[in-house]
Amino acid sequence: MRLKRSFFPWIFFHICEFIPYYILALGSLYILHVSQVKIPKLAKELGDSILIKNFQKDQILTFLSLAVLILIFRTLSRWLFFYPARVQQKTLRTEILEMIKNAYPSQYADYSFGQIYQILLNDINRLRGLIGFALLQVGNIIIASWVLIPKISEIDSRIFVAFLPMLVSVFVFSLLIFVFQPYLEKATKAQGDVQNILIETFDAKGSIANYQKEQSFLENFLKTSHIELENFFKASIGPAFSRPLVPLGMSLSLLWGAYIIQDLNLGVTTIILYSGFLYLALEPLMFLSWIGIVTATALTGWKRVKKLVSNLDENIEPKGSVEEVDDELSVETYLWDSLVSLKIKKEKFLGLCGRTASGKSHLLFQIADLCHKENISFSLVLQEPHLFNDTVLNNLCLGRENIKKEKIEKLLEIFELNQLESREENVLELVVGENGKKLSGGQIKRMALAQSLLSDSQVLLWDDPFSSVDNILEKSIFDKLINEKFLENKYLVFSSHRITTMNYASQIHLINEKRVQKYTSLSEGNLYEFFRSQRD
Repeated sequence: MRLKRSFFPWIFFHICEFIPYYILALGSLYILHVSQVKIPKLAKELGDSILIKNFQKDQILTFLSLAVLILIFRTLSRWLFFYPARVQQKTLRTEILEMIKNAYPSQYADYSFGQIYQILLNDINRLRGLIGFALLQVGNIIIASWVLIPKISEIDSRIFVAFLPMLVSVFVFSLLIFVFQPYLEKATKAQGDVQNILIETFDAKGSIANYQKEQSFLENFLKTSHIELENFFKASIGPAFSRPLVPLGMSLSLLWGAYIIQDLNLGVTTIILYSGFLYLALEPLMFLSWIGIVTATALTGWKRVKKLVSNLDENIEPKGSVEEVDDELSVETYLWDSLVSLKIKKEKFLGLCGRTASGKSHLLFQIADLCHKENISFSLVLQEPHLFNDTVLNNLCLGRENIKKEKIEKLLEIFELNQLESREENVLELVVGENGKKLSGGQIKRMALAQSLLSDSQVLLWDDPFSSVDNILEKSIFDKLINEKFLENKYLVFSSHRITTMNYASQIHLINEKRVQKYTSLSEGNLYEFFRSQRD
């Protein structure tokens, strides 16, 4: 497990794992820089031949052959660095997904699917950038120095001092970029917060007119937007001042070098040779700052990845037990340090209700943990499920094969998702966007419920499944699922605040004041009072 290692040992073992690639990559970089360093000398010779009117056409062919050689080995060196990085990216993602698969649901309960998706996408991408881009540029700097310094010495060792302005400007450029990088990270985070506020607000309020009437939302939006704009402004100060420094430093180095060449009487075409070396030295020097930035962002991503891995790797054992006997699932678990016993019968649904933060979702996670422990197949649908930026079909199947198309189409019809496109036959190929942004919140939830049923799991755990649909559609969905036998031989446990949803539960557990009370009728005692208080 690569992710069990610390940061720098992980990089070291990665290099060892792909050592043949890196040996070939460094060889390619050496040939690349040896080829490049010939061009300034050839350019000087071309200038000399033109001055004495002895121009040879084969000199052009030499330039062309060098250009082809540079193109080949530049491409090859990058491929040899980037390919291991891509493999490492895939391997790290696979390791995390394998850990999630083997972990108890409560171990990643604090993470939304969106957060896990961002870790798998953005943070692993940052690590790939480090071992792809940063290692390439470190090799670039080492090989370039090894090849360039002796060649520059051949002009005259006193010419080195002329490189000083360019070195200073690149150093200042790197320093300013590095100093202002934290502001860019803060701005990017604030930008994500602004987007989340807008998404959550529009999901909840439905229109910009209603949104503007909500002062609390507006204040939150303005405050977060101010943080975003302020940090983007601060982040732009560094690049604004630093970018002109590099061409300025290079120009000063060029002028200083020309003065030294004239003073030493080295010939006018030596300026061509010197300027070529100056340009070849600039590229690896410029990447020094980006190496630091890529390393810093990779370290930030690494910390988030390691935190998730630490949660998934934690040695926990869920309290309680689950056992299936004669079409009944007997669950014993703990909630608020109190023992909770649930008897779930097949096709006789169990409902959980209670006030916000009473522990309904936690109890569903506890049941999921116990099912995972005993290898009982289950499907857990959260209040805010996540969809991938893929087609409706791929989101519904999630890698599972041999699901009958008729079953998929029937569920789309039951959950009224068959009208996502004007032509029903195109629905399955509709790309839903990142986290289903092309769909409404209710459609995303219904997609998740359809996923759950297609998983063919024995136990279905649905957290507030119909909160985003009206009562008429809720009744239609439930009745059709029962009539079409989609809930046949299933154990279904769901949570809800709504009395209409609880109508379908044969037994109801009210979580109230850290106690779980069992009811079989909505008209009983505290349960009746709970729903009556909602109407009042």
